[in-house]
Amino acid sequence: MIKNIIFDIGGVLFDYNSKTYLDKIDISENKRKILNDIIFHNTKWRDCLNGIIDNNELIKYLTNFNPEYREEIEEILKEENLKYMLPPKQEVIDYYKKLKEKGYKLYLCSNITNSTYNYIKDNFNIIQEADGGVFSCFENISKPNSEIYYKLIEKYKINVNESLFIDDTKKNVEMARQIGFYVILFEDIEHIEDKLNNKV
Repeated sequence: MIKNIIFDIGGVLFDYNSKTYLDKIDISENKRKILNDIIFHNTKWRDCLNGIIDNNELIKYLTNFNPEYREEIEEILKEENLKYMLPPKQEVIDYYKKLKEKGYKLYLCSNITNSTYNYIKDNFNIIQEADGGVFSCFENISKPNSEIYYKLIEKYKINVNESLFIDDTKKNVEMARQIGFYVILFEDIEHIEDKLNNKV
């Protein structure tokens, strides 16, 4: 019987797609592809997710190595633009709250920068309503590394045999499955309902 549900944030409770976000910024299409690679496919972006460097240090590093794109990098990584990078999936957020009302214990396990964590905490009642969570920016490790899953399990004494892990990234879901969680590669709310109704 499922008692605990662990949610990812970006891609499940919030939309997250770096390419879609860059499409909203006033930058030429050709530059957007280059900047997507420069920023989001850089080891320093992973360092920012893992809390090793902060957003300002990321900007400084990227602009030092790509001075010709300084203006664009600064614009893309502005903290006030996070609302465009992570639009809420209101229907899923409402469902998340209903699951809490039904008596499920809710946890979060997310690869997230410190800036994004603060933005979500300040503007949405997601983190506050959870029974707990682990976040890459505080744990200095990110999914699919098994260590972050075990930190969640140990910190909240979670029984994986009573827990459903929901993520939109296949490799993260596969690691959760290996550890023993019931899992869902997130598609929609109906998918979750089917799993819960069928007792997974």
